[in-house]
Amino acid sequence: MVGKAGKVEELSRFIEEYVGVSGRRVFEVLVKHNKELMDADIMLETGLNDQEVRRVLYELHSLGVVTYRRRQSTEDGRFIYQWFVDAGRLNQILLQRKREVLSKLRTRLDYESNNTFFICENDGVRLTFDEAYENDFRCPKCGAELRVEDNTPVREYLERVVSRLEEEILDEEKELTG
Repeated sequence: MVGKAGKVEELSRFIEEYVGVSGRRVFEVLVKHNKELMDADIMLETGLNDQEVRRVLYELHSLGVVTYRRRQSTEDGRFIYQWFVDAGRLNQILLQRKREVLSKLRTRLDYESNNTFFICENDGVRLTFDEAYENDFRCPKCGAELRVEDNTPVREYLERVVSRLEEEILDEEKELTG
């Protein structure tokens, strides 16, 4: 359904981050079965109660990961919801999230590259040049003298992550368009 096992794992981690462990469990059950499931089926397989399963399904739906088909019961007229993973949207959702992360990482890299930082060796307070200047290059917490921080390792790390993420995004865009 989702091409590669790695993508399912990546999506599972993303879902766990946004919805929690319950979200991951529900998502993985839906992926495993690769068909429409009712709430009760999901409850049986995950061991979660009905309220938790419904909460998770609505959150996954709001993320665009799952969708449902609604039908009316011929016996009592109640609506029955059958949930399934929206495979067509999964890669697009993951790609959009990666773009958002890339944007934040670029902003952070820009901030790290365009500022000089000062740090207090006593309590780890980190200030920009302007903030340090306003405090007479003294720690606002303990009054100790601030020292210049070499943030080269941070900038280099961010540059590597940004580069890797840009490559991943390009590769995934090619997959989606071609």
